[in-house]
Amino acid sequence: MRLLRRMFGGLRGKILLVILIISGLTGICVGTASYLMARSSIRKQVTSNLVNTMRSAEEILDDVWLPIITQRMEFIAYAAQELYEGRDDFQNTGEQLEDALESMPGFKRLSVFMNNGFLLASSDPDYNPGKQDELVDMGVDERVIVPFRRLGGDLDYEVLMTIAVPLVLDGAVVASVAGDVESQPLSEELASKRVGELGEIYLVNAEGQLITLPPRAGESSQLSILGQFLDTEGVKRVIDGETGTAEYTNYAGEKVLGSFTWIPRAQWGLIVEENADQAFSDLGTLRTSVILIILGFLVVACLAAVLFSRRISEPVVVLQKGVEKLGLGEMSYRVDLRTGDEFESLARSFNRMAGAIESSHEGMLRSVRERTGQLRILNEMITSLRGTLSPDQIMQKALHSFMSFSDYDRGWCYLAGDEGWRLLYGRGLGDKGDGVPEVILPGEGLLGEIMERREPWFEAIVQSESGFDPDFPVESLVALPLQSPTRVLGLICLAADGRRGLSEGARGTMRAMADEVGIALENAMLYMELSDHIEEVERANRELRTLDEMKSNFISAVTHELKQPLALISGYAQTVCDYYDSLTFEEEMHCMRVILERTQFLTGLVEDLLDLSMLEMGRTRLHLEELDLAGLAARKAREFALATGQEVIVDLPSPFPRVSADARRIEQVLDNLLSNAVKFSHGRGVIHVRGRLKDAGVEVRVEDQGVGIESSQLDRIFDRFYQADASTRRLYPGVGLGLFICRQLIEAHGGRIWAENRPEGGSAFIFELPGDSEAGGEIADDR
Repeated sequence: MRLLRRMFGGLRGKILLVILIISGLTGICVGTASYLMARSSIRKQVTSNLVNTMRSAEEILDDVWLPIITQRMEFIAYAAQELYEGRDDFQNTGEQLEDALESMPGFKRLSVFMNNGFLLASSDPDYNPGKQDELVDMGVDERVIVPFRRLGGDLDYEVLMTIAVPLVLDGAVVASVAGDVESQPLSEELASKRVGELGEIYLVNAEGQLITLPPRAGESSQLSILGQFLDTEGVKRVIDGETGTAEYTNYAGEKVLGSFTWIPRAQWGLIVEENADQAFSDLGTLRTSVILIILGFLVVACLAAVLFSRRISEPVVVLQKGVEKLGLGEMSYRVDLRTGDEFESLARSFNRMAGAIESSHEGMLRSVRERTGQLRILNEMITSLRGTLSPDQIMQKALHSFMSFSDYDRGWCYLAGDEGWRLLYGRGLGDKGDGVPEVILPGEGLLGEIMERREPWFEAIVQSESGFDPDFPVESLVALPLQSPTRVLGLICLAADGRRGLSEGARGTMRAMADEVGIALENAMLYMELSDHIEEVERANRELRTLDEMKSNFISAVTHELKQPLALISGYAQTVCDYYDSLTFEEEMHCMRVILERTQFLTGLVEDLLDLSMLEMGRTRLHLEELDLAGLAARKAREFALATGQEVIVDLPSPFPRVSADARRIEQVLDNLLSNAVKFSHGRGVIHVRGRLKDAGVEVRVEDQGVGIESSQLDRIFDRFYQADASTRRLYPGVGLGLFICRQLIEAHGGRIWAENRPEGGSAFIFELPGDSEAGGEIADDR
């Protein structure tokens, strides 16, 4: 493989390989075409010979052999007719048939059959064929040929063909004369026909069985007359009635060319075959000749290819060497070719190209050095801006970098302000700085137009169009807007005396520097804006976490508060249902009370949730009326004392002024506060409802002697869903809505509510209501 790569890897080898391939393919195509044409011609000739032989054999069978035998039979019939003219019996017919058989070669026996098909007499006394259906009621002019058939046992049998003619006496058929013919004479007759050196002729019947054996079929072929069906292409086609030629495999497994035809008169198939290898034996010599011709053609083509490839490859190798020299950096290398053809013209073009490359290479080196310096300054500027969060520092560093890059001796910069862009910093201005505008407004003057167009300026300007103070001479100006995708953040200006120009590469680098500065300014300003909102975001985040915690507590509490009463209701109801007949009246009433109490608890919880929903949507309206607050407090105290057994004392001054309020909502407030006091008193001590007059209204206090409230929770217990103990194992039921609803209702009346711990123990919940309520009659949406 390595040797082949070395031989055909280069240009010369490729040219040689192409020529060899083309020559070889041409020779192979021509040789193959010649061989196929010769094979086709020989096949046609062999086929023609087979057809002629078959026709000759067919003529012998159809026109000679069968007519002669039939003619002899007719002669016998005529002789029998003369012999038995006028007689009505056939005595001594067998002896007469034996005498006739001796004078009629080609027959095995002669027989006379009656019109019913049974044997009357035969030259063979032992012959007993039985009824012959083919010979029943023959016509006067009829001739019957019974095809070859096998008569006898498996070991002792004979193969015969019967030819019969009518025996006519006085114009009527009285019997038929039949002669049996063996197949051997016919086989010998066909074998005498020569079919090439290894050809054969044989006959088959309509079932594909042999009538005559092929001449070359020995015992090893296991063929027999009228034996097993011969399964070859020729036999299959001839018994289908076809006539033609084909190439197939014969009985011995040999490739043969066969010709076949069907003889209707005898019901035989005639097959003529010739060995295909023998028929095409001359093709071997032709094949050898074609191969030798192709090899010779390839040798000649190889020599021509070597000479031609060398002629082409040498100039190409020279040019390749020149290209390699240029690739290695030898820009002064030139090639010298004097071939007088296109290669010489190509060499001159190569030399011109090398000169242009050399010149371009020098320019590229200068450009690369220049661009390298520009990129170094750009990188230094980006590095210095990285991590700088002050816009003022960014502008100062950027101006320094721009002046170092452009070699301009003056520079100043502007930063976006509330109105326009204000002058921030300047370098190299000296006493000429007074001519620089302090503020740039969009569209005013040259700098204002640059800021409005948001496009860099790299042109020399005329003093009268500059918009600068006349004492500030500017002839060359560079102005670079510093911008983000949405706004212009600043402007850097560079100026110099005299006309100066910047290359396209330098301008592109300065644009890139301006983009980087704009990004840095955007980030710095965003950081400053974000810093101002960090504390607000953190505070909002804390509130969100608190709300999320409250939501979780609320879900947990509602689940717990619903589960326990429902479990009690279900359990006691199931007890009543299961043991109704065995429960005492007291036990039934106890179950009913528990169910009623838990149902009332759930009803209150649902009402609290509905109130919360109405409060959240701002749809609760107050129905204000003159309310006797002292009477309402006394009634609620009696109800709670009766329901809970807890002592509740109302201590309100008399007379206690009436207030303008919604009686149902104030009652709801007292219910929640008294329930809360009872719950946290654990049945100990006394609950007091106290009141006093105030300048703007009245104050009511609900005091208990319970566990009190932690100081850190006093400001939060009126928040929605808030509970001092939020665990599911807390001692006090509820979902944290009662105090929140109280606060909403009191504030809707224009009052306020709060809680505090009593010095002697317990807690107090206090609310104030104005003497003349300032409520607007509707609770605002608190969301």
